[in-house]
Amino acid sequence: MTTHVYLKYAIALLMEEYGLQTEQNITFKEIREELTKGLNAFSVKPIGDYYGQAEVKYEFTKEKNDAKKYIFLSPNTIASEMKASNLYNAICKTCSEENIDLLKAYKISQSEVPTSGEFNTFSDNGNIGRGKPSATVLDECLALITSTTALKPCLQYKTGVVKGTTDNTCLIPDLDISDLQNFIKLFKRVRIQKLDSSLMIGKVRCENGKTLKYTPKRPNIFNGNFPNAPHSSALGSIALLGAIGEMTKEKDVSKLAMKVLESLIDCNFYAIKYGDASVFSFSHFIIRLAERGKLRRIVDSLYYVELYKEGRRSKSNAFEYQKFDLFASRFLQIFNRPTFKDFLAFRAEYPYNIELLLNTYFCDMEKIDKEIVTSAKELGKWLNYVAYRSAQKEVGTSSSWDDLIKAKAKVLVELESSVFSAKSGDALIAYTITRAGRLSGFDAPTEASLFMEKAASGELPLEQAKNLIIAFSRLKSKKEEADKASSNDNQSIENENEEMTEDYSNI
Repeated sequence: MTTHVYLKYAIALLMEEYGLQTEQNITFKEIREELTKGLNAFSVKPIGDYYGQAEVKYEFTKEKNDAKKYIFLSPNTIASEMKASNLYNAICKTCSEENIDLLKAYKISQSEVPTSGEFNTFSDNGNIGRGKPSATVLDECLALITSTTALKPCLQYKTGVVKGTTDNTCLIPDLDISDLQNFIKLFKRVRIQKLDSSLMIGKVRCENGKTLKYTPKRPNIFNGNFPNAPHSSALGSIALLGAIGEMTKEKDVSKLAMKVLESLIDCNFYAIKYGDASVFSFSHFIIRLAERGKLRRIVDSLYYVELYKEGRRSKSNAFEYQKFDLFASRFLQIFNRPTFKDFLAFRAEYPYNIELLLNTYFCDMEKIDKEIVTSAKELGKWLNYVAYRSAQKEVGTSSSWDDLIKAKAKVLVELESSVFSAKSGDALIAYTITRAGRLSGFDAPTEASLFMEKAASGELPLEQAKNLIIAFSRLKSKKEEADKASSNDNQSIENENEEMTEDYSNI
């Protein structure tokens, strides 16, 4: 009989934490001890006085969540704010027992297993009613452990913007017990070695009315309880993979990290929240990037992609960026041509660190010769530089950085339109090079000759040639990034993040 992944995670956790050899060695003693640990991390609350402060430190607590008192349900507690008390009471009741018959039949509820629910039941006399699914007391206890343990990857997933909802969500791989134990062992190490106290820091909002009101916001751990958690929850799963990949750089656990990453190839992951679960998996190309310790940098960079029509991320354009994040995450997970086309459909400029992602896609997925990809990259860099210099001439030196970026985006859109309209490879090169040459007065770089030759001759398929030009022309140069950093009116990254990590949940 196949064990549900939610229960299997608790089995692996108990075996790993208490050195048990088989599932049959699990007793109520270990179960109660683990449930107590989960109860002690049920909620988080501020430490000390936050009046007049910009930030406040949080700590885990076994108190019931009460958002009005700023006692927030921990992200590792998989329940809804309204129904969390049912989970809390079930754990307290179980922990108060001296001993329990673990094999006794039990009707399990959604508060205990978030993906459970009431279903139609049929009796012999033809009556139809509602009933809870049957299980055992052991199943209930295992579910309670997984629902509360802090030793699982989790985050608060935001659905919608401003008026949207937030759901505590855990990310669990469907692995064999032994592989799950390795996953848990590595995740414990990730938390111990890589997490710092900043995850338990929350901002304090100051509202200036008749009297000053200071309101503590949820701490950073709600973005994810693993290192380098993303500002956008849509990228949470791929950021987790990046965090695991970073452990390959640690000498004493690099073999374990590689073993875990290998086990995740062709493995289903479950994103489980109260009342729902979704399944996803990672492309082996992306897992290879994680194994090389390169994925985290890519994920971090995706947050700083700028959509042409929207400018920088803010509350006003949060919905458009949320859509981009969802499609970017889907591309990174599935990593095939349809998801790349969806990703490319968002007209945007990319930080230069995205170059590695594009190289991997075109060389490994599209199987384009590396020398052609490198040549196309040089042409793309030149086109981006042409757009940058043209924008500088248009707006002048006294204009703001945002005005410069808007002017540059117009040029890039114009160049992309030339690419899209080309009906053949030679027309593609002629239209694009001619237009860029007129704007800059410069010739295309000689390093781009190979790409132009293959595209013009038709040896490189037209669609691939277009995608190469468009993708690489969107990469910002390191020089531009440096200019932006030194710009006097450049909005700080901290302020940008403040806009997007706003707590939209009801208090």
